[in-house]
Amino acid sequence: MSEPLSDNALKLARGLYNTYITYDDLNMSIKFITFFKLLNLHPCTDSIRDIRNLLEELNEPLAVKNFEFHGKTTQLKFIQFCNYEIGEETIQVRLSPEYLHAHDKYMLDTFLNS
Repeated sequence: MSEPLSDNALKLARGLYNTYITYDDLNMSIKFITFFKLLNLHPCTDSIRDIRNLLEELNEPLAVKNFEFHGKTTQLKFIQFCNYEIGEETIQVRLSPEYLHAHDKYMLDTFLNS
């Protein structure tokens, strides 16, 4: 990452990660109200845009050299935190198993468990 994540992006990342840990599922369907409460946002269209911007901040590609995953090594791998789709009342999020692996194995600052 070129610059540190904002406080709200960190809060969102940790919230998504903890939800993954709780339910042991990379795929999540999370209601807007949950995001609003987590991030102390007012329930409005601007807040949904703010959440989208935070997800984009989290999805800044991470470059990992000599990335090994499931027995396959890639000289240079670019990975993102998640895939997401914003619906009418929920956001569908799929955390990247590659990102979680890189977080645990390659990152010096493991921000998700903090």
